[in-house]
Amino acid sequence: MNKKRHSKKHIGKANPLLYAAVYSVLKRKYTKKYNITYDKDIVKDIKGPAIIVATHTSDVDHIISALTLYPIRPTYIVSEHFMHNHSTAGLLKLMHVITKKMFTPDVSTIMNIMRAKAENAVIVIFPEGRLSCYGKTLPVADGTAELIKKLGIDLYVWKAEGAYLTFPKWRDKGDDRIGKINASVKLLLSAEEVAERTVSEIKEITEKAIFNDDEVSMAGVEYKCENIARGADKILFKCPICKKEGTITSEGEHIRCTCGLDATLDSFYKLHGTPFGSINEWFEWQQNSIDTDVECLSSKARLGSCKEDGFMDPHAGEGEIYIDKNVFKLSGTLHGESVDFSVSSEKIGAFPISPGDHFDIYHNGNLIYVYPEPDLRASVKWVCFLDKLNENKTVAAQNASKSSI
Repeated sequence: MNKKRHSKKHIGKANPLLYAAVYSVLKRKYTKKYNITYDKDIVKDIKGPAIIVATHTSDVDHIISALTLYPIRPTYIVSEHFMHNHSTAGLLKLMHVITKKMFTPDVSTIMNIMRAKAENAVIVIFPEGRLSCYGKTLPVADGTAELIKKLGIDLYVWKAEGAYLTFPKWRDKGDDRIGKINASVKLLLSAEEVAERTVSEIKEITEKAIFNDDEVSMAGVEYKCENIARGADKILFKCPICKKEGTITSEGEHIRCTCGLDATLDSFYKLHGTPFGSINEWFEWQQNSIDTDVECLSSKARLGSCKEDGFMDPHAGEGEIYIDKNVFKLSGTLHGESVDFSVSSEKIGAFPISPGDHFDIYHNGNLIYVYPEPDLRASVKWVCFLDKLNENKTVAAQNASKSSI
């Protein structure tokens, strides 16, 4: 009896002719329009296997990094949720990406990354694990430094200063800002240096290398847009004057509150008429004002989940959500079936978010979109609550470590 042979999964690369054609179109579209410069002299020296850690402050970072790295055809690690979207799934399959369940154990991703290494791929990973909703890079996700150490290959860093200011995640689609983007790729550690470094050292080096705050790095650069402030109310949920939440609106250059606050955002991303000089200052103030020791959040929610065809149904069910410093709870229905679970807040890691719409969470390996009701903009406070909770735990652990020395 003949036994059927099962070959190992092959990751592969994008078709070179297709990739060149797409590159040609996108380079013309993006480079001149958005005034992108590329510091890429080192690209000719990059040989696979190699890994590139990339900043993630805009939703076009994959495009800008691909333009920077050309003619390399990199293997991207991308969030699984893109494969549940009709508009992105087909292209990503042609790009031979490796998918990752965000902030949940995913052994298959590690296996596929090791296969890509064996195929001498140049692997691009966004080590924050999610796109920052306010433009400042986030901490490196747990397990990233361990992965870099395990791979033991040359480590590079890619950055795009100005990408957030051009494409802030909170903008309304089409409200891109025309200013300046500086994209670059540099060697961070050779394979030999990776072998010599500890996991904690690699994490520290990686976080330092990807750190970026466009409001600082691109200070003085003008970003032109008729509706530069429109969408800011998707991430600014608390008024600095009356301290009320959910009362902020934004349109044109104005950010207003029902209490009478009327702030303006100029084309250099400077705020006027508020106690804060920038969007980032306002955002961090409201996150730091959350007291996770005593506060909790609860809300009704619409729930999204994948259909049998694998694509997301944003109206798959409804339920109630709750979070405090100890636990996140969700109960309701999905596709007519009951869903009810609790998970330690600490184990969630983070909530990826589409500002003004929903945040993501996995349950039993299945992706769920959570749309807080009645105001979808409230999704950002859930993200801030969990981020503040994790920040507090990190600080406490660091203080405990210092006191034990």
